[in-house]
Amino acid sequence: MGAHGGDRGSALPLPRSGARGWLTMLVYQPLFLLGFLFYSPLLLWRWWTDPRKRTRVRERMGFVPPQPGDRPVVWIHGVSVGEVKAAKEFVARLRQQRPDLRVVLSATTPNGHLVATQDHPDLTAVYYPLDLLGFPSRALDRLQPRCVLLMELEIWPNFLQAARKRDIPVAVVNGRISERTFKGYRLLRGLLPQLDLITRYCVQDKAYQKRLLDLGVESSRVVVTGNMKYDSVAAGDHAAAQARLRPWLAPAGERVVVAGSTHHDEESFLLGAVATAARGAPTRLVLVPRHPERAPAIGEAIRAAGRRAVRWSEAGAALPPLAPDDVVVVDVIGPLQGFYAACDVAFVGGSLIPHGGQNMLEPAAQGKATIFGPHTANFRRDVELLLAAEAVVQASDRESFSRLLGELLADPARCAALGARARAVIVDNRGAAARTFDVVAELFGPPPRR
Repeated sequence: MGAHGGDRGSALPLPRSGARGWLTMLVYQPLFLLGFLFYSPLLLWRWWTDPRKRTRVRERMGFVPPQPGDRPVVWIHGVSVGEVKAAKEFVARLRQQRPDLRVVLSATTPNGHLVATQDHPDLTAVYYPLDLLGFPSRALDRLQPRCVLLMELEIWPNFLQAARKRDIPVAVVNGRISERTFKGYRLLRGLLPQLDLITRYCVQDKAYQKRLLDLGVESSRVVVTGNMKYDSVAAGDHAAAQARLRPWLAPAGERVVVAGSTHHDEESFLLGAVATAARGAPTRLVLVPRHPERAPAIGEAIRAAGRRAVRWSEAGAALPPLAPDDVVVVDVIGPLQGFYAACDVAFVGGSLIPHGGQNMLEPAAQGKATIFGPHTANFRRDVELLLAAEAVVQASDRESFSRLLGELLADPARCAALGARARAVIVDNRGAAARTFDVVAELFGPPPRR
């Protein structure tokens, strides 16, 4: 039954925001509207010049496709690629245990939406509505979800108020709250009733639990369930990709370095750093940028360094012969873990610049020696676990990176030991998807009688 039927998914009392909620919306809505008006010329230009983006703009305004009324809807939202990937094992469990429910996925970024459609081609994937005017209400009325699950801590006041008015419970799953966000929320706690509109918080660890409790969230609503990324990264089988890619990348036995989720400035540095670390031994570099649209600029940088860039765009394409000094640039979303499976050493990007790092659990799950830089705040707990197990190598700065990478390339036995310990960390920390499912299952309502 839909959101407006009598069969609500949860027996829990839904929280209310009261006068503070009214005050927040009084301040929030005009500010958001001003921002939207400033941004609207760009939206209109995209609408007019690129037909592919018209669907995105419409869905951001709440015009998501209505769902058939044969099954209740569970709406799961992840902002971008990382959050959508982290939800993969949970979605699989939900579909297996509750086939009576229809799952709808949403994302905010185009790459997140693309991953949602790639990982779940038979599910509906939409863009999350802008938190303005009646956009969230329109999306909720068209989907009529029994409940909404928000990955990590993607909370917007207008959306939550609209869900509350419709008696739709909202839970945060795989929750995390960074130190910076925590400090900002603590300063504005009196104007943050949206925290009170969440029925359940399933958080990754006790540090995040404590931050939410310090912000005044009731302890009964915050449960430590672990990090679902450990379940999702271990779920895929990439043996076929490894069997196809490894002979292509290393036809003469070259060592292979895959640099995943790289950002601007890291690729140019890696060209020189890998050459230095290789010490003259044949070594293949594969660059997989975080944003594939940067591939042409990366190719220019490679050519400026006197080398040839070879673009890899799709799994089914023929693999051209590679010269010893060629650099492979992957310009699509999706195949990164397959390339990790085919490498000797993996570098995780976003860590040599003050970005906070990307997901180092992906190469760890493939049992690969993994190295990254000092900037890893986005994955603080994961780095702590991996370093404590002596399962990864972290360079303190760019100056030490080439030396540490060279040591790894020169010592296959050490690489194998690092990879084995990394995989053990992944296995030891699995189970969050199951624990999260158990906590939020009451929001789905009882299964139908057979």
